[in-house]
Amino acid sequence: MKRTATLGLVLAAAVAVAQAGMAASGGSVPAGPSGGGGGMRSLTPEEMAKEAYNSGINHKDKGLKVEEKDPTKAKGEYEKAFKDFQKAIKLSPDLYQAYNGLGFSSRKMGDYAKALEYYDKALALAPGFPDAIEYRGEAYLAMNRIDDAKASYLQLFSSDRKQADILMKSMTTWIEKRKADPAGVDPAALTSFESWLKERGTLAGQTASMALNAPSHGWK
Repeated sequence: MKRTATLGLVLAAAVAVAQAGMAASGGSVPAGPSGGGGGMRSLTPEEMAKEAYNSGINHKDKGLKVEEKDPTKAKGEYEKAFKDFQKAIKLSPDLYQAYNGLGFSSRKMGDYAKALEYYDKALALAPGFPDAIEYRGEAYLAMNRIDDAKASYLQLFSSDRKQADILMKSMTTWIEKRKADPAGVDPAALTSFESWLKERGTLAGQTASMALNAPSHGWK
């Protein structure tokens, strides 16, 4: 599942206001304008952070494009994305989208525990940020933490139905994979989870109209 959205940040004095308005996005950030008078000015730390973040997004997108065909190349792109997001955080410590990017990159590289730390940091800076909640749910699935994944879904179901639907699809895929390879998951727990998911799917279908006007968020 690939998601791309546009993240609108304004510069310098309006950074805090802009972050509140873009609380549920994860795409590229517009570059800052040059100074007046026709001359080029030095970039502010916030602007450099945005450039680093945008570079991370580009590497993330490249990784997603080649993930199935060339996992090794994809990993290299995720590693580059991780470094870019780290740079963005050093320049702008409150850039919660970059923490979300660090979690995404870590998860794609298989470090699920570290991914959870970054998602938690993003959510500490931006409580309720739906991208981070959904991505954290995916990390829980990779760690076979079924109850935590279910809690993530329920949180999204009440706040962001489109993200909830995305996590539900991931849960369905996870169940099919675990049927083929349990990877330590108890068969009874898997059966119970599948039943729960079917019930939630039915409820989601019955209340689908609630999501018609929901905003589109995030990237993956």
